[in-house]
Amino acid sequence: MAALPAFGQDDISRQPPAVGDYLVFATGDDQTTPLTPEMIVQNAAPIQAWPADAATETVRNGTALNLLMLSRWDPAVLAPEAQDYAAGGVVAQTAICTHAACEVTDWIAETFHMECPCHLSRFDPRQNGAVIQGPARRSLPALALVLEDDRIVVNSPFDGRVGGDV
Repeated sequence: MAALPAFGQDDISRQPPAVGDYLVFATGDDQTTPLTPEMIVQNAAPIQAWPADAATETVRNGTALNLLMLSRWDPAVLAPEAQDYAAGGVVAQTAICTHAACEVTDWIAETFHMECPCHLSRFDPRQNGAVIQGPARRSLPALALVLEDDRIVVNSPFDGRVGGDV
């Protein structure tokens, strides 16, 4: 697997998510409309999203390191730390596995876990991306979110280094 590019400093699309960025769908026909909690099915497989710069409306899709997994939960099932990061029950973690930097794409519906198809690490979005099964040793870095006019907005940078350890 090729190494993922580093965050760019000059190109807004390659800069990491910033406080105030709103989130948009990463796939489909509508990749410009700001996401709201109602657009994410509760207790279902996460959706992929990109942050978008609020000032320029530039989608930060110039590096896979910005790809996010969003899921929506009843706040009562979220761990206390995840509750602090959630907005309208929505939590956001990086889509990049902390083991070998593969994209976390699989969903285990029976346990509500995200799984990396490369080496089968599992993560729990309800526990702020905690590792449930290795070989990954670090949680998926998460972003704290807030709601602004019902839009899902980034409220803090990633809480850890995005990328793999191998």
